[in-house]
Amino acid sequence: MPAELAFLIVAVAVIAITYKTYVGYGDYRWYTKLGFFLFLLIGWSAPFLGFILRRADLPESFVYLTKGLYFLFGFVFFLFIISFIRDTLWMVIDLIRRAPVEEMKNPPLLQKVNIITFVFCLLFCFYGVYEAEKNPAIKTYDITSPKVRQKTKVVMLSDLHIDVDVSPETIERLVNRVNTLNPDAVVIVGDIVDNTPVKLYKQMQELKKLKVKDHVYLVLGNHEFYSGAIGWGLAFAQMEFEFLNNYGEKLGDTGIYIAGIPDINAAEWFKKPVKAKNALYKAEKEDYVIMLSHTPKLAEGVTAENVDLQLSGHTHGGQIYPFHYFTEIANDGVLAGFYNKNGVQMYVSRGTRYWGPPMRIFAPSEITVFNFSPAGKNDKPAA
Repeated sequence: MPAELAFLIVAVAVIAITYKTYVGYGDYRWYTKLGFFLFLLIGWSAPFLGFILRRADLPESFVYLTKGLYFLFGFVFFLFIISFIRDTLWMVIDLIRRAPVEEMKNPPLLQKVNIITFVFCLLFCFYGVYEAEKNPAIKTYDITSPKVRQKTKVVMLSDLHIDVDVSPETIERLVNRVNTLNPDAVVIVGDIVDNTPVKLYKQMQELKKLKVKDHVYLVLGNHEFYSGAIGWGLAFAQMEFEFLNNYGEKLGDTGIYIAGIPDINAAEWFKKPVKAKNALYKAEKEDYVIMLSHTPKLAEGVTAENVDLQLSGHTHGGQIYPFHYFTEIANDGVLAGFYNKNGVQMYVSRGTRYWGPPMRIFAPSEITVFNFSPAGKNDKPAA
């Protein structure tokens, strides 16, 4: 079954249930019922309406409506989820109390409960917006290894999801925040953009202001494939970013080698090659090798013998609770943080921004800083 058809079936069912719960048992006027139905309809149609707005040639003031649409989608979604949990608990309590089923359908009581639920859901969503829009937390990790020749600071960004409704000023603030860290290199592990280079010219002009001692390295995520991988590869090269597409380079005289491959799942879908061996071709045994791969899974040819650390994103740390659990299952037990995959140390970022509804619930965004340093005589390599 196509994903669009599955979404349509779910949306119709959820609209019907939510409509019945909130206005089906009360004596409301026809225009109130119609207004609430249209509210639900627009909310569940928001992802498609937002996509059209982002791709259409409209004035800038119109494209910023997409954030409102995606917020509305998040709201109607959570209104259904919270109401479902509420009614389930209500039924269980009534069964324990042996209360009559008709009590739940008491219009005055249900109206009060619905108002409380509606307000709670609104506050819940506003909290999610605050978490999504605030400055990402800076998470710092110190890694020592005898392979590293000198102290090196690498800043990791992931899942920026820059689209037309992300203002250039937003990117400017992010870039300034990274520049104050004075990094030797910046690595961006995919899902940087969600539109074409022409549409995102102003935002990219701000992103290219990243200041590093060496280079900005990046790889493609699945969303770059959706927005035109070839076009973005050329655009990143024009921005003088090091586009690592099955390729790798030494990071100066630091002893660190940075390799990169495109998103494994998207590359397979679009029939593009993922060649980890090509990316590692220039690496030497004494190098500390970092593999950049958007999806947190090991590509063929990546082993503990040739890669010391893989940096990935994609999961957003679940972004909105309780999707943490489903995201973890979908990514073979990986959500966020450090993991050991067949002997390869892997770090998975929660992402620097967000995608879809402008919300984060119990999954804070991050800018990740890795301070690499040589291992002293009594030091052990980082585990």
